Amino acid sequence: MRNLHAITMALILISAAAGAAFAEGPARSGNARAGREFVGHNCDACHVVAKDQDIRPLVSGYAPSFSEIANRPDTAPEALRVFLSRPHGYSNMPYPDLAPADLANVVAYIMSLRHR
Repeated sequence: MRNLHAITMALILISAAAGAAFAEGPARSGNARAGREFVGHNCDACHVVAKDQDIRPLVSGYAPSFSEIANRPDTAPEALRVFLSRPHGYSNMPYPDLAPADLANVVAYIMSLRHR
C-alpha cells in the first residue's frame, strides 16, 4: 500500500511538472507575427522594427534597428529575454514592462530577423 501511495505521488508530481513545462512552452517560444504587431505599436518611435514600417523613428540612427540587433553575434533568445526583462543602463530606452507572452513574441520576432 505504501508503494502505491509513493507511485501515485510521483505520478502527480511528474504530471504537474510536465503541465507547467507545457504551459510555459508557448510563452517562451512566442509568435513572431504577434511580436511584429506589438513592436510596430510600441518600439517604432526609436527603432526601425521592420523595413516596411509605416512611421519611421523620430530621430534617424538613434537606436539600433531590430535587424541589426538580431544579427549581432551575441544575440540569442535567452539574452534578449534577460535584457528585456529587467531595467537596463540605457537612459534613453524606457524600461519595458512586458507581459510574458509579449516578451516571448518580441523575442521571437527579433530572432526571425536573423540572417541564416
